[in-house]
Amino acid sequence: MKLLFLFQLCFLLIANPSYSQDEKIPESQQKYIRKFTNAVSKRSEKEIFKLLDKKYRKEQLKFLSGNRTQLINELFGGSDLETNDYRNIKFSHILKIEVAEVIREKNGMYKYIFRIKTSDFEIFTSLLLNKKGKKYGFTGPVG
Repeated sequence: MKLLFLFQLCFLLIANPSYSQDEKIPESQQKYIRKFTNAVSKRSEKEIFKLLDKKYRKEQLKFLSGNRTQLINELFGGSDLETNDYRNIKFSHILKIEVAEVIREKNGMYKYIFRIKTSDFEIFTSLLLNKKGKKYGFTGPVG
């Protein structure tokens, strides 16, 4: 399992040459990420909802007929670490979340790859971090 994780991590680094290990992530962004991971650990759907990009949140709620729980659950789907199969998980089943990788995109945004553990499996999922002015917000899968 650890070998598969290392292979996937190497693939991510090779596949995205815009990543820089020397790049310092701003303190305000680090604070936002801690707030996000703490909200996930506390299983606070309300806090997670507030930490999403406002435009993304609005579009997704319209698409999902106002179903906030479905929006939050769909943020945390991802690739199983053992089988590499895509897994949908319920937000309430998350036991642990940690940042596995941060990739600076060419457009200046950051892709956060999270490692998420449930009682049954572990997955990688990615969310894109937007910044408008001084405010951060995550976007996830669309549709």
